Amino acid sequence: MSGPSFDFTVPPAAAPLVAGVREFLEREIRPIEAELAFVMEDERRHLTEEGRLIPEVVAAKDRIRVLAAKAGYYAAQMPTELGGLGLGPLDLMYLQEEVYRDGLKLMKEVLAWTEGPNLALLCLDEEQRRRYLLPMIRGEVTAAVAITEPVAGSDATAIETTATRDGDDWVLNGHKVFITNAPFANFAFVIAKTQPAAGKRGMTAFIVDRDTPGYQVGRMNTTLIEDGNTAELHFESCRVPAANVVGSVGQGLYFFLAWINNRRLGRGGMCAGLGRFCFERALAYARRRTAFGHRIGDWQAVQWMLVDSYVDIYAARALSASCLAEITSEDLSTFKPRPEVIRKIAMVKVFNDETLYRVADRAIQVHGALGLTKSLHLEKIFRVARNLRIPAGTTEMQRINIAKTLGLG
Repeated sequence: MSGPSFDFTVPPAAAPLVAGVREFLEREIRPIEAELAFVMEDERRHLTEEGRLIPEVVAAKDRIRVLAAKAGYYAAQMPTELGGLGLGPLDLMYLQEEVYRDGLKLMKEVLAWTEGPNLALLCLDEEQRRRYLLPMIRGEVTAAVAITEPVAGSDATAIETTATRDGDDWVLNGHKVFITNAPFANFAFVIAKTQPAAGKRGMTAFIVDRDTPGYQVGRMNTTLIEDGNTAELHFESCRVPAANVVGSVGQGLYFFLAWINNRRLGRGGMCAGLGRFCFERALAYARRRTAFGHRIGDWQAVQWMLVDSYVDIYAARALSASCLAEITSEDLSTFKPRPEVIRKIAMVKVFNDETLYRVADRAIQVHGALGLTKSLHLEKIFRVARNLRIPAGTTEMQRINIAKTLGLG
């Protein structure tokens, strides 16, 4: 959506990047989105009876991913020598913001998210990079990261999936739930206990190919966002070669935390873009809708909602920019980030998640009954905003992380 910036500007150095991705979105992705316009208007049309994305949408996502990868946007944070743009965290935020200004249809598939590469994967060895990371960066394959279990959410050390060494292999047994991209992933990064008595240091990450015997996609996990992309995974006597260990034995939890820190930091650009989507539409509606002989934007009750949203977005965006400017790409690839990095990542996630929830809620309120309809996509963003406060670390866990870096707890 083009229009006034409302002071939501980008630094001059990032302006060509933002303009470039906007031109790419309009030229390459908008036509694909138009082809599926009817389907994308309502999630019920793009889900099978089982709750899985229909083939047409999956094919469109695959097509967009490859186009974006060729343009460099899909894995923009990855080093240039691996096929990315080498963007630092702050420039990546501005790129993400511009993409998410279009809402939650197909434009967002331009960016690697849970299914794609991030800087935590730089720990992969040369053979693993060749087989898994480089095809991910090219958009040819996708992954799932499997740690959550029926008995283990925020307390990751409570997982019950095990991996037992047997010669040159490891044998995995366990059950994972709420795994994003599980129905479609070509392989999964699976966290299992290799030394149950060793606590945090007794967990190991494995790359498990989808066609490995004993690897089974289970039932769909249908949530309030109806993404058609979340399911359970089962591993039964699943034999994985030792060469597929990520990092080294005992580093699984630290790999997962590095991976999830990349996800958390992405909330800055995502929530800024979606917040602007909501705010700009609510403001435009308040300027044209009349009630009781006046534009509704002339009534103080509506003005306050819009002003509060503007201030919220401005503050969240400024906090994100400040935090991301002090975080490096190296901070996001290490298994042992500095305490101040942990604090800033948690700040970005908790503040943006809660801000977007308020902004989306007010946008619906300004629109009245129209805001509740699926055609405006405000209710979709509201549901996603509510969802964001749980995955990749709940808001409560982020506050705990911040407290620990302040010497509390």
